[in-house]
Amino acid sequence: MNRLFIVEGVPGSGKTTFARRLAQQFLKCNPNVNLFVEGDLHPADMAWCAMLTDKEYKGICDSYPWFVEELEQNKAAWNGYVIVAYTKIQNLDTKLYHYFESKEIYDGRIDTETFCGVHENRWKKFGQQAMGINVFECALLQNSVNELLLFRCIDEDAISKYICKLISCVENLKPIIIYLNVDTKSAIKRAAMERVDQDGNRVWESRVIQYITQSPYGIKNGFIGVEGMYNYFEKRKQIELKILEKLSVEKYCISIDIHNQQEMVGEYIEKICRTQLI
Repeated sequence: MNRLFIVEGVPGSGKTTFARRLAQQFLKCNPNVNLFVEGDLHPADMAWCAMLTDKEYKGICDSYPWFVEELEQNKAAWNGYVIVAYTKIQNLDTKLYHYFESKEIYDGRIDTETFCGVHENRWKKFGQQAMGINVFECALLQNSVNELLLFRCIDEDAISKYICKLISCVENLKPIIIYLNVDTKSAIKRAAMERVDQDGNRVWESRVIQYITQSPYGIKNGFIGVEGMYNYFEKRKQIELKILEKLSVEKYCISIDIHNQQEMVGEYIEKICRTQLI
């Protein structure tokens, strides 16, 4: 039985933890479970992955032979290109990191038509080739809405239609969407407190504030500082919930108190697995 489960929600809502625990629960009765979280070499999404030509990839291998083993472990061939999950490579030097970053298709780096074409094509191929039980974290709503809203200022109706197209590419997998609906500000505060560097600096928060406030949408809407970040994520959550209502797939919108999350998550995971008979 080939299936797809997609876990969504704002940063700090517990998507990664939920996806991991869900996959672990599935593994108890099915050995063919595939988990893909943000930054992985993903079969459908392209976030945190560089897209290189064969020539460009060979040039990197020739120039950085000490990274070849890790590159080979974190790359996949696709339509004449090489997809590299570069954030998985340890101790990547700054110059090479920025090179890979420049080869991403996200953050408005390529035109909208090309972005949507590449994105939709990968979802179609995944729908055709996927095997077993697949668990995605943030690949459908978060990454797509961020890109189309923040960097392309696409209107909500067009974003909704695009997400509907993506989910139709995998309808044969009987997709189920699990949305973790938490208090936005509390979740973002938790993410900021947890995602710090070795000196305790809130580096994630600083990067995200810059990411949002310097985006075309952030500038257009006057988002500034921490409050601008909170306002954006609340806006995104409301858009995602509206999209969720329009999708003709099975879904769970789970209201979670982040202070009592572990117990609630366990209960919902058991319920989902029991309901799906997996």
